[in-house]
Amino acid sequence: MDAQEELKCPVCVEPFTDPVCLPCGHNFCQTCIRVVWNMDDPKASREGPLFCPECQILLPSDLKLEINSDLQRKVQDVFSKAPSLEGSSHRSRSIIMCDQCIGKTEVAVKSCLTCDASLCSAHTLLHQQREALRGHSLIEVTEDLISFKCKEHGEELKLFCQEDQTTVCCLCIALGAHKNHQAVTLQKACSEFKKVLETNKSLLLQRKHLAESAMKDLEPLFSEVSENAKAYRLRIVEKYNKIKAQIEEDQKLMLAILETEEFYTKKWLRWRNESLECHVKDINAALRSSQSLLEEENDILFLQHLKNNRHGSQVELPLLSVIEQEYSTSDKMKTVEQLVDNLDEVVFHNTQRLWSSLRAVSLDPETAHPELEVSADKLGVHWSKKPTPERKRKTNISSQYSVQAKERFSSGSHYWEVAVWKKPYWLIGLSYASATRDQDSEHLNGDFNNVFCYIYHGNGKYLVCQDSNEKSLAVSKTIQKLGVLVDIPKGAMSFYDGDTLTLLHSFHVKFSGPVCPIFNPCIDINGQNSQPLSIVHLRNKNIS
Repeated sequence: MDAQEELKCPVCVEPFTDPVCLPCGHNFCQTCIRVVWNMDDPKASREGPLFCPECQILLPSDLKLEINSDLQRKVQDVFSKAPSLEGSSHRSRSIIMCDQCIGKTEVAVKSCLTCDASLCSAHTLLHQQREALRGHSLIEVTEDLISFKCKEHGEELKLFCQEDQTTVCCLCIALGAHKNHQAVTLQKACSEFKKVLETNKSLLLQRKHLAESAMKDLEPLFSEVSENAKAYRLRIVEKYNKIKAQIEEDQKLMLAILETEEFYTKKWLRWRNESLECHVKDINAALRSSQSLLEEENDILFLQHLKNNRHGSQVELPLLSVIEQEYSTSDKMKTVEQLVDNLDEVVFHNTQRLWSSLRAVSLDPETAHPELEVSADKLGVHWSKKPTPERKRKTNISSQYSVQAKERFSSGSHYWEVAVWKKPYWLIGLSYASATRDQDSEHLNGDFNNVFCYIYHGNGKYLVCQDSNEKSLAVSKTIQKLGVLVDIPKGAMSFYDGDTLTLLHSFHVKFSGPVCPIFNPCIDINGQNSQPLSIVHLRNKNIS
């Protein structure tokens, strides 16, 4: 007998509630022993001695029942930690009396589906001993016998229809709605489903191990990013100390870029870590649910809960993206050092740094598709699939998963960067907008059809488009940060690798009105594209 069985009342066969200990040493629920002794029945005679239902020893009639506090605490400790399942065999604490007793009624411990009756210990033993009653189906005592019988024929649910995945009676298979369907016994069905659950459990444990291993691999990367930034920072400072005062402004710019790189790399790593934590939580929840089902001993309840919770088939888990190299030496940091080495030539030709035109672009949540979530700082957007009621009521939201920036450009030159990291799908472009926010109309709200220039990344391939003219790009390395330059006076829009400042593609554009940046993180499938698009802002930039 396990520890939990020792903490169950012999009368109701449930965990003790307000247990009392009799002088003979046997424990019972206070309610159960009072029912056995008819103490709450005003018509019952209470003359004569009491007795223990277990050992039948006689007890004084004036016996006082006192709660066994030590046993009660032990019951609470054990069963509060035990896994539970809503609607499982742990029924309510109501007492069910035997239907077969004549005269003094005993507490029922079993229910017979064949007799439609609840049985006390003595009548349960009679069912087990008599040849004519041995074929009866005995289950844990319950008031709800209807749940164990066919609603159409009133017969016991003894079979499992494999075609409709439900419990049925013999008449359902022979004459009813499940006629000619393939059916197996409940025991065989439960055995097969438990095998599936065991396989699922094994898969879940494997996925959990992979997720936890990936999380451990991420831990040293945070310090590695800091160490890399620190090393590059020291080397850059040394180089700048050798250069004249006229390039101090350039030094401040480069340091701001380094700090920005460190910030956004850590931001991405934090997001990756949080995603893995959520993955582990989902796996743990699935494990708990599977374990609770595996512990269910009643076949009918097991199959009913299995169908209700949709655990009867092979578990479908979102694929876990495990990246061998979560972070590589930053190209942007290398670019900073290379630019410093070539500073004399840059200054001589009076070449302006592209990063000096980096704009602080921010997102406009009001233009976001309902299934997109914009971060609180309005610098990031990702697929959420949790539309808010306010956003769902908007009728002017396009079916495309986009969000616009707050900024509108009608003159000058503007550059911004977006961290795309390892996202397999994303789209970044430019759309037309009205000159002021007050003039914005319904066609502005993330309308993909209003995007006249964009770059699209789809699973390693890059595509640029102006109006309806598409063109594939041959990109030698994965773009982790995309740079966008809009030069309205020159009529040009260009896309850059934001780390190496390599030009990817440039369009000649005849701007017909104010334009604004547009961002599309694309739909998430199986958790593979849930990462956010993050707009890059310079950190601690102090340039006059």
